[in-house]
Amino acid sequence: MGSVSKKVCVKTSEMAAFDRYFSMVDIDEQGLRDRYVRALDRLQGTKYFDQSDALDNEWAARDDKDTALEMSLDQHFRGDWVHHLYPTDPGVYGAQGGRFWPQVPSDDILNRLQAGTVSAIHKALGDSELASLGLSADDRDDLWAAERENSIPIDDGIRAVALSWTRAAPAGENLFEVDALRGPSVVELIIVTPSPSVTPPS
Repeated sequence: MGSVSKKVCVKTSEMAAFDRYFSMVDIDEQGLRDRYVRALDRLQGTKYFDQSDALDNEWAARDDKDTALEMSLDQHFRGDWVHHLYPTDPGVYGAQGGRFWPQVPSDDILNRLQAGTVSAIHKALGDSELASLGLSADDRDDLWAAERENSIPIDDGIRAVALSWTRAAPAGENLFEVDALRGPSVVELIIVTPSPSVTPPS
């Protein structure tokens, strides 16, 4: 049996903070529901990527919180993932990529991350919660196709979300996918990319 690269699937400190924030580690089910509703509201805005409630909350006790947030949002996400000048002129820089995947337009990355995260939160809330939030029956029917195919219950409580990033293609390929699936105990939110064109920060 061949060896498996240790860098195929990645869990960064930002992803670990996301996982803790969207879990019931420090809150009850109602508290998690409230976090999801706030996140859905934030994701409706065009500048949803300018801050992170998950990082603010999970890194609150760090002595270097401000520096860590700046490094994560202003240098890693806006820089490695999307073009570093994207916030100044999305019309120009939306068609360009960041350092990791210069061949993948920043607009594509942001749109897919936004849609995938909304889908994951919807799946984490469950069908009756989505109905109470006003999501149409048609939209809910489309949302649950994979769960129905895999006989996964869609309305048996709120779930945590676990975030993973998997490299599924060589550097230089034009691949960036984000998808979510509700499982028996957690919603998996997975980002699938090529290997970065530069070495990721550790």
